[in-house]
Amino acid sequence: MTPDHRWFPTSLQERAAWFQNFATNLAAVATVLGIEDTAVTAAAKDSAWMQFIAQKSVEIDAFKKAVREYRVSMTQGHVGDPGPVAPAAPTLTPPPAPAAGLFQRLSELVRRIKVAAAYTDEVGAMLGITAPVKRSPTPQGVAEADMKPTIKVSEAFSNYMFTVRVARMGMDSFKVQVRRMENEAWVDAAFGTASPITIDVAPTEPGKPERIQVRAILLSRNAPVGQPSDPTYVTVNP
Repeated sequence: MTPDHRWFPTSLQERAAWFQNFATNLAAVATVLGIEDTAVTAAAKDSAWMQFIAQKSVEIDAFKKAVREYRVSMTQGHVGDPGPVAPAAPTLTPPPAPAAGLFQRLSELVRRIKVAAAYTDEVGAMLGITAPVKRSPTPQGVAEADMKPTIKVSEAFSNYMFTVRVARMGMDSFKVQVRRMENEAWVDAAFGTASPITIDVAPTEPGKPERIQVRAILLSRNAPVGQPSDPTYVTVNP
């Protein structure tokens, strides 16, 4: 059972961001809506699992790429070249696992919320369970192809995490990409529908700070729009 596509995103990264918003705001309005603490706790546990699986999916994709590069370096390098270093596999220790049936549990909870006496359209919008209002296609006077978001990156903090604010310019979502200093490729790090968004970075060398580049790309119905933002630098720390 998949929740209503009119308000529930389709990609894993967007779903993780949606769950985080839903669980956080549900805790604030649950009492007014008559939702019991056990349902709030279950939603928080579901959200934590979604954050875990979304982040690990990014790390696994990066690991697959690193393994391929390792293989190519080992097999196609020249005799006498420095030996390539095998990439470290990402750890896969999940948070306390919720019960199976996450989507069914969510759909049933949303139905309960929408029939609550205190439910309003404002509450629905805050929880992300209403179909979005149709937006204007682009800011006035700006061609869609020329749209370029601005971003503001927080000072780096511990656990290889930082936050980013993205000016969406009327678009419904965006993605944040990172680039390692020794690599030319930009890699998707997170998708979001609201700012700020927290980014977790898998370190190249665990235990050591790492300087990376960050940029954002606007999305409309999951398709890139306009130009990437100007890249900026951030140092992530253990």
